[in-house]
Amino acid sequence: MTPTLSITREILRVYDQRFLEVDRPVRRQLVSSGKGMLGGLLTEAVRLELPESARLRAFCIENELFDELERLIADEIAGHREGAVVVGGRVYAVYPYLRGVPRQDADITAEVGVDHLLTALSWEKDLLRIRGQAAIARVQARETVIELILGDGTAELRVVAENTETGFEALVPLPESGTWTVQVSVRALGVTRIAPFGSVRAESFKVPKQREGVDLLFAEDLVITRAHLTPPKRRSLFSRLLRR
Repeated sequence: MTPTLSITREILRVYDQRFLEVDRPVRRQLVSSGKGMLGGLLTEAVRLELPESARLRAFCIENELFDELERLIADEIAGHREGAVVVGGRVYAVYPYLRGVPRQDADITAEVGVDHLLTALSWEKDLLRIRGQAAIARVQARETVIELILGDGTAELRVVAENTETGFEALVPLPESGTWTVQVSVRALGVTRIAPFGSVRAESFKVPKQREGVDLLFAEDLVITRAHLTPPKRRSLFSRLLRR
């Protein structure tokens, strides 16, 4: 991290919950002083290294958008995120109350991930039925292609999920043996994102009944571990007759 980038981050870090807790005249002074300190620091190279939240703070400070800055910070604290649009394969945040935001400041292509939720697991003969929800964060799309990806570090199994009214559903064949992690891939409007799947679960989620030789583990993602089962040896006819 360059000294210029480090100083810029430190200046913008002041505009958080603490900023909303001081009196409004003080907030205006902080914005005015911040504008002076940021002058000359916000080069194109520095802006590219800042996350979206910092870039938009800087935009509000540079243009002395007091009300908009307060709303931006309040929304972030409340966990509210504005939507985004996809243009030419890139994702841009859309803030209805911010006008004139430069395209490079609204570009969140490198930051956008996957919103996902595991809602249910159940057995369907030798298949694992996985139900859940997944979407590219902040992007609304009519058509979404969802795949579940099982990988053990050397091999990969992909299963295309079926879209349902409440999310998606997939029937996943169990690998013969080994430890396999589960990821979810979401493709919409020409953008594809992949994320570990299973770490976020619905409140109603229940772990299915255990199957012999199969373990379902939950950490950063759903992990399926299957021991290699040796089929039982068939007894000879002579042995069976002796047992009788």
